[in-house]
Amino acid sequence: MKTVDIIERIEGEARLRLSWKDKKVSHSQIEFLNFRGFEYILQNKPILDALIYNPRICGICGQAHLLTTVNAIENLYANANVDLEISPKAKILRELGLSIEILDSHFKWFYMFIMPDLVSLSDKIYHGYDPLKGEKWLRANKVASETIKALAIYAGQWPHTSYMVPGGVMSDPTLLDLATIENYIDQAIIYTENNILGVSIDDYLAFDKVKDLEQLTGDLRDFSDISFETSMHTKGQSFDRHMVLGDSLGFKTGKITNKNVYKVNKEKISESDEFCFDPQTKEQSSSKYGWAKTVKYNSEVYEVGPLSRALVSNRGFVKSLHKEYKDSVLTRVFGRMDELVFLLEHTKQLLKKIDVSEPSFIEPKISLKEFDGIKANATVEACRGSLFHELIVKSGKIVTYDVITPTVWNLGPGTAENPGVAQKALLGLNSLKEATVVLRSFDVCSVCTTH
Repeated sequence: MKTVDIIERIEGEARLRLSWKDKKVSHSQIEFLNFRGFEYILQNKPILDALIYNPRICGICGQAHLLTTVNAIENLYANANVDLEISPKAKILRELGLSIEILDSHFKWFYMFIMPDLVSLSDKIYHGYDPLKGEKWLRANKVASETIKALAIYAGQWPHTSYMVPGGVMSDPTLLDLATIENYIDQAIIYTENNILGVSIDDYLAFDKVKDLEQLTGDLRDFSDISFETSMHTKGQSFDRHMVLGDSLGFKTGKITNKNVYKVNKEKISESDEFCFDPQTKEQSSSKYGWAKTVKYNSEVYEVGPLSRALVSNRGFVKSLHKEYKDSVLTRVFGRMDELVFLLEHTKQLLKKIDVSEPSFIEPKISLKEFDGIKANATVEACRGSLFHELIVKSGKIVTYDVITPTVWNLGPGTAENPGVAQKALLGLNSLKEATVVLRSFDVCSVCTTH
């Protein structure tokens, strides 16, 4: 048995335990040890309090939690047969905020999570990826920070924004604000073309086959070269089952089993605390080793995230890589960076659709205090994958609030006989360094996992 603390650099920490047989990983435990208790905090709170608490579940995907929360609350109105009017402008501003947040996360993830560890596996010298001091690392941090400023212009702050409310948004950006936002996105596009891709976004979006990898000349080419050198095009494979629950940002919902896409029935989602400490007794044992629950769909674990979204949405370049290299580290990382390019283009289109003359907020016809014994849920695609919220309310207060985050789907615990998604991906690896890269390819976030 070998133990290592995985310091996540941005969001919390987790502990990885590896068991070895014949110098290969035979079993793993991904332990999330910090209890946070948001689901308990929300009990008996006024419904709108969730708009303040939930964005603080995560400092990276607070927009996703906010949007899922407001959608779930608005679905309370729908389930109570109460019409709720929301302007196209408000809907776009919500979607715009989510898109900008995901862009910020994708930049940081590639340069702060993936590349520093990957270059350490290579026999060649790759300059600029050293944390906190490398030129490429610092440049990526700057562009990520500049990109997220576009959100703060109309959301008021980031992280932990709370500008979305039932009926719309509490912000009213001007034409000058929109022009400033567009300038930040344009700068992110220029950076992506010059540094990540080495080709124009238009040229990249025309990629549809594996050999198009040869056209890349930027930092993504470094990733590709090192991946083939270190066999990351074959490592990190899991069950190759994929799930997309939300249709935000134009993503298609569905699940993939044996390469076929099927509709998703949210009633088939189930959670288990079989391996989770008891919040009352904090009981620990060989079978209970963290605060992460296990989530399944129809009794099976599924991967969620950018790779899953690309496959379900049938994006050609990622589909071609997946056909050749399955759900490997190489394909998983390309799925996310391909999404970055896709979202840069999508964000530009969203900005063009905003009509500043429309209202930002249309007041609901009845108060939430009138809702009694109503249940609602909502799903949104966050940077790491599908996010699910469900609440039950009574007399205007929250009875229960359930959150299922992407990291619970991907890094949730299992057994040696029935491992979770990331646990399966770690099997057969040769070293701790390899395991670190594979684990990071899923984007570890302990604070979301132990919400």
